[in-house]
Amino acid sequence: MTSLAARLRTSAIPERIVGTWNILATRWNPLALIVIAWAALAVPLVFFRGYNSDEGLAVSIARTALEDGDWFIPHMFNVRWIERPTLLSWIIAAISEPFGHVSQITARLPIVLFLLFGCLLIYFLLRKVGAGVAAALFGTALFLACPLVMRAYVMITADMPLAVLLFFAFVLWWDGTAKGSIGLGRWTAIGIVLAFAGLLKGPQPVAYFALGVGVFVLGSRSWRQLPGLILAGLICAAPLALWYAAIYRPGDEAEWAAFMRVRPHVVFSGPLMASLRLLRETVPAALCAAVYLVARGFRGRDTAPAAFVAALACYAFIAPLFVLFWPGGSAPRYYFPMVLPLCVFGGLAYDRLAARRPEIVATMLLLTAAFLVYALGYAIASPLLPMRFRPTEIEAARIAQLVQAAPGPIYRTGDTALNVLPYVPGRILNATPDELGAVSGPAWMVLPAAEAEALLARRPDKLHVVMPVGEAQQWRLLRLDP
Repeated sequence: MTSLAARLRTSAIPERIVGTWNILATRWNPLALIVIAWAALAVPLVFFRGYNSDEGLAVSIARTALEDGDWFIPHMFNVRWIERPTLLSWIIAAISEPFGHVSQITARLPIVLFLLFGCLLIYFLLRKVGAGVAAALFGTALFLACPLVMRAYVMITADMPLAVLLFFAFVLWWDGTAKGSIGLGRWTAIGIVLAFAGLLKGPQPVAYFALGVGVFVLGSRSWRQLPGLILAGLICAAPLALWYAAIYRPGDEAEWAAFMRVRPHVVFSGPLMASLRLLRETVPAALCAAVYLVARGFRGRDTAPAAFVAALACYAFIAPLFVLFWPGGSAPRYYFPMVLPLCVFGGLAYDRLAARRPEIVATMLLLTAAFLVYALGYAIASPLLPMRFRPTEIEAARIAQLVQAAPGPIYRTGDTALNVLPYVPGRILNATPDELGAVSGPAWMVLPAAEAEALLARRPDKLHVVMPVGEAQQWRLLRLDP
């Protein structure tokens, strides 16, 4: 019996699929296609996706910067929060300042623009190394189809901007390398880009560039690049060192060590499980990259220079090896900077195999299309299912209505209602359970159910439950009378 692979090899269907993609890619302006795809997949979520996961952290820090003036030393309401620099929150606060408050739109705007910038970087880099338009657009499609990226289309965390900025530094570096030399101005620009990346999430992720490019420079014996690489590192390190030194208080080093996972409080997956989860989160880009790296070992046309492939491989894989075996394990988001080079490899796979092995390329196209169709359906559904997409915003509106009718500060413990309270206007304060026992009314409190019951037992005369809060009703909104 003829195997499925053999039937695909002799069928005309794969060639038709590849031919259709080639026609679509070359019929219209490719940049317009990228913008249209980006807008269709991500822009609806800017308006119709409520805060979720840990987005409330960046939003709360940005809001506190506007309301209390705590810009340089981040605060989450009245609590000092210094585990890392918070450039994303500063950007959100700066964008929001003309409007007087942080909104969902101003908070998500930087993320969705970085998503578009990442798409354009992949496209232009593939074109620069000789890939065709169809291959370059396919690399961009892989980026938008990556599950890790799909969840981060508008996610208000530093992962997307960090990955894109680090890749931008790589593109700047390779462009100079390909031209034969990198001048002082370009190394300075690279250092500035890396400094912004470091201010997003601390110094460790910069290792993607430092280790990747550093290993390539040493391996290729490009000794003339070492002074420039050192200069870029100094430029990157200067603002980070100044920030850490300026905000330091005795004891902060313990919090920094925990965040940098030198002494982690939480243990994540070990290498085996982390690898499996990473593959799941980067399909189909990882599979397409693997196809290219395997195919490159065989004879055939390849537009990309060997030096570029080596440099991109160093950038993509050297730092993740350290992350994979880092004490305390790792989470998929730690590998976000790896996604963009994987997509470039995928675009090169298309360019190399479209004519010789259309059955492989057609399978890659169909798999990518399936993920993109899912993402498009998710975006289309966002305005139609408010309770699915905006539960935190709806909960916040209920709380805001009650607080406006009977004004008073809102207290909470820890990160209670992290994604609900950033929507609620008014004074929000963190307090410990003991401090809440001495608070004077009128006031509101949002507490976990167990803490609420304990506090009610201590203050039954003036404190009462107004309503449960949260999708699982895990919190209680309390009213403290005067």
